[in-house]
Amino acid sequence: MKYQIILTKQARKDLKSLEKYQQEKLVSDYSTIQNESIDVVNIKSLGNKLFEIKTDNLRSLFMYKEGRIIVIGVIFIKKTQKTPKQYMEKALRILTNYKD
Repeated sequence: MKYQIILTKQARKDLKSLEKYQQEKLVSDYSTIQNESIDVVNIKSLGNKLFEIKTDNLRSLFMYKEGRIIVIGVIFIKKTQKTPKQYMEKALRILTNYKD
């Protein structure tokens, strides 16, 4: 099933702050989701309707929106086993207040 990917202002800022090769990896996964299927990439549920796209050590935290839309709130480089709470809280705050 194909989805549309929307990046919040924060996610666009996070993406720009990454190295070029990291940006390319994320954009590749986003393109796969949009052109093929979400089942092809590594997705994990974090609870509270929050999910993460795992791209090597990069994480994109998102929520599903009505229809087949994914809104990405935060992108970061994961350095620990568990997803840090600060990123989860930030993503929830951004995504629950997100308006088109």
